Amino acid sequence: MAAMRPSRSFWIAFALLNALLLSLLFALWQFRAERAELALLDELGAALYPEPIPLAQVELTDHRSQPFELERMRDTWSLVFFGFSNCPDMCPATLAQLERFYRDYRDEPALAQPPVQVLFVSVDPADTPEIIAEYLGGFHADFVGLAGSVDAVHGFAGQLFVNTGMAGHGGHAAPHASPDGFISHSVHIGVINPAGELAGLLRPPHRAASIAQALEMIFQRT
Repeated sequence: MAAMRPSRSFWIAFALLNALLLSLLFALWQFRAERAELALLDELGAALYPEPIPLAQVELTDHRSQPFELERMRDTWSLVFFGFSNCPDMCPATLAQLERFYRDYRDEPALAQPPVQVLFVSVDPADTPEIIAEYLGGFHADFVGLAGSVDAVHGFAGQLFVNTGMAGHGGHAAPHASPDGFISHSVHIGVINPAGELAGLLRPPHRAASIAQALEMIFQRT
């Protein structure tokens, strides 16, 4: 008795089943790779939003007494850190790590490397543009310092989920010209993409190497 040959419909069904299995395996591989990448970002102290969060208009003044609005955060990645000039510990330590990251980043080959700017926003109403300019003189010349009214600074801080206020600051003396109390503020760094959207956050402790590695992964994912 002659053996029956598989019909054309059988081979079509077989091919479709194979394609489905390959698709499932690829999806599983992608899922595992995604989880591994997110776990590494978490280890580096980085969190990336599934969808970037658009920012509302910003009305601040830079350390050169020039207006600073949302438009100046477009077409470049922005690392935003809130602090104040009289901060005795976390602010200078974080800015030092940002400077180390930035110098290394600037020394890398520019090919396909997206531009990055570092923004320091003062939460102390006593920090004038002149005071901020003097303070940032101890760090990189490219850093941009920002000041503004209490409402303007707090409004921008709120968009980046930064808490600001007059509270205890590690038992240190009150910042200059801040008679209402000590200054407390969040110390994470906001990562804003070239579209002017909050893409993610970098949490402390901040290290230049971790910032560089996390940003490289964030750039590749967006």
